[in-house]
Amino acid sequence: MISSQILLFSIVFKCIAMIIGVLGNITVIIYTIFVSKEKTATSYLVGNLALADLLVCLTFYPIWIIEFTQTILNIDSNQDLFCKLSRPTSWALLFASVATLFAITLDRYSYIVKPLRYPLIVTKRKVFRTIAGIWLTSCCIFIVYYIHYKWHTKLRSLCDVPEYLSHSLQIYFKYIPITFIFILNFRILFVAQKQRKRILTETLPDHSRSLSRFVAIRRFLQALKVVKTIFTVVIVLTFCCFVPTVVGGVLFKEHICSGSCHEIWYLIFQYELYGINSIVNAFIYGIRHIKQRKAYGRILSKILRCKKLAD
Repeated sequence: MISSQILLFSIVFKCIAMIIGVLGNITVIIYTIFVSKEKTATSYLVGNLALADLLVCLTFYPIWIIEFTQTILNIDSNQDLFCKLSRPTSWALLFASVATLFAITLDRYSYIVKPLRYPLIVTKRKVFRTIAGIWLTSCCIFIVYYIHYKWHTKLRSLCDVPEYLSHSLQIYFKYIPITFIFILNFRILFVAQKQRKRILTETLPDHSRSLSRFVAIRRFLQALKVVKTIFTVVIVLTFCCFVPTVVGGVLFKEHICSGSCHEIWYLIFQYELYGINSIVNAFIYGIRHIKQRKAYGRILSKILRCKKLAD
């Protein structure tokens, strides 16, 4: 049984994380979809990633806050319903994040590797179809997990799902896409560095280049910065998803940890890392891009001003 102090600390942490995540992801959505003048395929996909993270903050955190509060107060709850809401929601939204990152990576790969054909390869219509496909697949994953997740009858808040189902879905919808994302990002960075060196050697000796040439170079460097930003997001996602699974497997297969330690790891640390991933992305965009950082400041100030007026 986890102590009430640990549960209380987790509740406070989740409340703070939820507020930060909601504000951060709302600002990303407002900036990319409504404020930014450049409406590109990448901006819509980034907005979709922020939407997935926002839904995590609005579903994952409240469900666990209520569950831990009821545990501290010794209030019985419907554990089957808790399992069927908490786990399927987390996995479905995690897939939406991974799939959106995969789509962003393919978009940047096309832009860097095949810049001349990019307008033909990536269109808004294709992007909207991709986003619709991501959410349709996420709903299917939610339904599958909802049907199979059940309460672990021995310990509160612990849930069981058939191993074959869990492993197969995680491999096909999490680990394989993340692996391809890493491969494509390394490929993009390799090609981009070569193109950057070639562009600099071609433009430095001659100062009579046309304005359009320098605009193209500027866009290329901006695209490269977006690639590096997305790669940072992928690294954070990988850390938050892979590390808990690997550490948990080592702890319990080697019998290093059991009993209350089992509960603490799976209920506190593992899902805490999953949740943290949804609040970090907004700050990565703000740190990497000055325009977005300034826009976030303006949007947040307006939100806080509206809150003060309402009070």
